[in-house]
Amino acid sequence: MAVDTEWLVEFFRGQARLGFDEGDYTRTRNSCREVLQYVPEDAPSWALLGEAALASRDPVTALRAFDHLVDLEPDNPEHAMKLGQACLQAQDWPAAVTAFNQVLKLQPEHAGANEALALIAQLQERLNILEQLPANQPGRNDPCPCGSGLKYKKCCLEKSSQTLILQRFEQAFAAQEWQQVVSLGEELRGTSPQIRRATALARYQLSQREPAYPLVKAAYREWPDDLELRAALADLELDHDVAKAKRLAEATLSADPRQWRASLVLAAVHSRQGSPAQSEKTLRELLQHNPDCTLAWQRLSNFLRKSMRLDDDLATMGEWTERCPDNADAWCHRGMSAVMMQQFQNGREYLERALQLAPSHHEALCWMGQSYQQEQNPHKALEYLMRGLQLKPDYQAGWNMLGGVYQSVGRQHESEGCFMRALAISPLQALAWNNLANTYLDWRALEEAEKVMHVALELNPGDPSLWNNLGNILSADKRLKEALVAYRKTQELMPGYEPVLINLAGVESHFGNLDRAIALLRQVLDLPGARTNLLFFANYHPDWSGEQVYQLYREVTDRYPARQYFHYDNPRTEKRRLRIGYVSPDFRHHVCAIFIEPLLSHHDHEQVEVFAYSLVRREDAMTERFIGHVDHWRHCVGLSDKAIAERIREDGIDILVDLAGHTGNSRLQVFALKPAPVQISWWMGFAFGTGLEQVDYFLADEQMLPVGCESSFAESLWRMPAPAVAYVPPERMQVEISALPALSNGYITFGSLTRPVRLNYKVIEVWSALLKRVPNSRLLLDSNAFSDESLREHYFALFAEQGIAAERLLIGYTSPATEALAQMDIALDCFPHNSGTTLYESLYMGLPVVSLRDRPSMGRVGALILHGMGRDEWIADTVQEYLDKLVALANDVPALAKIRAGLRDEMLASKLCDAVDFTRRMEETYRQMWQRYCEQGEQ
Repeated sequence: MAVDTEWLVEFFRGQARLGFDEGDYTRTRNSCREVLQYVPEDAPSWALLGEAALASRDPVTALRAFDHLVDLEPDNPEHAMKLGQACLQAQDWPAAVTAFNQVLKLQPEHAGANEALALIAQLQERLNILEQLPANQPGRNDPCPCGSGLKYKKCCLEKSSQTLILQRFEQAFAAQEWQQVVSLGEELRGTSPQIRRATALARYQLSQREPAYPLVKAAYREWPDDLELRAALADLELDHDVAKAKRLAEATLSADPRQWRASLVLAAVHSRQGSPAQSEKTLRELLQHNPDCTLAWQRLSNFLRKSMRLDDDLATMGEWTERCPDNADAWCHRGMSAVMMQQFQNGREYLERALQLAPSHHEALCWMGQSYQQEQNPHKALEYLMRGLQLKPDYQAGWNMLGGVYQSVGRQHESEGCFMRALAISPLQALAWNNLANTYLDWRALEEAEKVMHVALELNPGDPSLWNNLGNILSADKRLKEALVAYRKTQELMPGYEPVLINLAGVESHFGNLDRAIALLRQVLDLPGARTNLLFFANYHPDWSGEQVYQLYREVTDRYPARQYFHYDNPRTEKRRLRIGYVSPDFRHHVCAIFIEPLLSHHDHEQVEVFAYSLVRREDAMTERFIGHVDHWRHCVGLSDKAIAERIREDGIDILVDLAGHTGNSRLQVFALKPAPVQISWWMGFAFGTGLEQVDYFLADEQMLPVGCESSFAESLWRMPAPAVAYVPPERMQVEISALPALSNGYITFGSLTRPVRLNYKVIEVWSALLKRVPNSRLLLDSNAFSDESLREHYFALFAEQGIAAERLLIGYTSPATEALAQMDIALDCFPHNSGTTLYESLYMGLPVVSLRDRPSMGRVGALILHGMGRDEWIADTVQEYLDKLVALANDVPALAKIRAGLRDEMLASKLCDAVDFTRRMEETYRQMWQRYCEQGEQ
């Protein structure tokens, strides 16, 4: 697995420019340095690095950058001009004069260089500070006046600059300005034991462990009695030789028990040697004698968190605040621990205490934001995070938090920018790369997501969460075999890593292993996504009854929040204008939107006032259309269940309609709270009930809900006049119907656009029997899941077990779908879970469809559709009838051709495509439900 370095270079080039444009010079410098690792002579990056250094008053970095540029492009006067400005900022007057003279040599009339030289001359007259300059200042490349035979820039000019740099180096070390020490040390041409010691310790203090290690090791050889170096080396040896780290730490403490860094090293040694209790004891003993050792408290907190001892961590942070009540960091960390324990109110009290002690405590402000984010209050989260990051724009963790807030509310572009900024601050931070990859995965920008994830894994190949996310990206890209490798790597690294089980279940479902998928999900029901997937797979199980499916729904929904609202202020007046609220994540380009829009766009707004509670994470042009169809639009992404419910109550909703069921990003938890007096779930979004008694009605028609199926639903069943849907063909379906393929092929082609999850063993057996009864016929299976070669081979093998040769199967993916439908003569429906949108599309393209009525309600979608357009003769009630009807259609090619020519017009003329009629029937249904509520109250 290789990182795409060309892509990485372009990524950091873009970040460098963005950072500079936004005034984020730390971001610019770090990004430029990343580029220069791969392209050392990249002139634009050197130039931007120098500009950022000048803007942030870092003359040392600016000098290095522009000096290198002058060597790279000696004929460019602007490089020399910038070098001169850097020398002025560094107060290196001889170097400045030389640089500006170089400008004039290249461009004699350069106004800026002349003005700068005039300014230096004035300073010389007034302060007499340039006596060291020769009467005729030589150029950079002229022979040095001292007679050494070297160029001036490599002789006396360099000596003068080096003296100034050394002086500042010593001042920076004394002031513990570690970054300045490193930057100045890089400019010193000569070295000494003192310089090497100072540089080594500066790297160590900046937590630059990898570059610090050889420097500290070499300095310690020169200063073997230096306890500060010994303690630092002990710490760094933890990454290389734990036994050596222990010896060095013990020797340091033997010489001076006050060397607390050595105690921290011993604690780490004990942890790595499998003695966590001894590690904790060492840290606690250190704190007993050194309560002001902030780093020790933080290390102990990290140790307890990693051990999942969150209660102990919170108690320990409480002890820190008791012993150091005026320490803002202590209160901040206590607040952080409380937030991790989801004690949000307590956490905010502790963080407020930190802010009282230190109003500019950026970390406390950002964690205040994080506490609100975890309570799904993105507005308050943004407020605090923005304040914290304004105080410290290079706080990397804060940008990660802010990116998470934006991602939660569907603002993916802002989320991407935050994670990119975090990476520019700290390019070696795997978490930020992981977050950025997830942002691209949300966008379905899979190529970008994979590139980003490879960078994360190169930085931290032992992190199971990264391998799990790589598997998600590969799975989304229909590369299931590669995804399985990533998921298995996750389990190898951490056998107990639970999130991977959700993803493995998804892969199992593609291959029809629903029992295995359900067993995996049962183990992790409290993880996000597990419940939705579990119920989704149960719907498709070929051997379960409706009652069995329902029992699983009740098992899952028992974990939902309890009802919170029992009283409503809605006037119980029958004839007034009703307030209807629709809740959906699919007010966007989505298959469900095809069926939602005909209803919302045809409402009589004198009879109903329409509210849309949008859970759309990625809004698009279709979203804009939906906004135009409703009276009130409520963007609810990122809000808590309680916040959404309160908004519904404030809006006075009479009837709340679920349009998604147990699908991704739906919020049935809101319905569990019962914010509206009448709540219904319309079948269209999920084709089965919710399992929630707080939902009053499951709405469909008699085809989907035959008498006697009540035991499969928690809701009361409401059967509206059929059909309980309207289909308005979208623009992409407006293509001409081609001639019947059988006329030119000489054989019948059956086909389906279904997802593999519907292709259970019963369907394969029946379809194989069909192919045997219709000689020379073919079966076309077309779905984007079949872009995956391993999946195609799997289904070839399943049909082969039934005696169907591979040459009779056409398995793959065609886009657009109309091209695949044009190759079929007859469309096949699946069971026990019928197809949905693809049945409408097949009929619209002139294909007869035979559907087998199975368990209510998801096994009767085909019957609803066919009955709605007046083709009940294509509905079967047994497998034998199903096969007989298909064989009869296949044996009459002229009749098939006639059906193909007229079916679209027949469909458009039916009730199935009458959106106005359907909307009036829905409004009448709402009116009847409301009348019942007014007369009887809740049932």
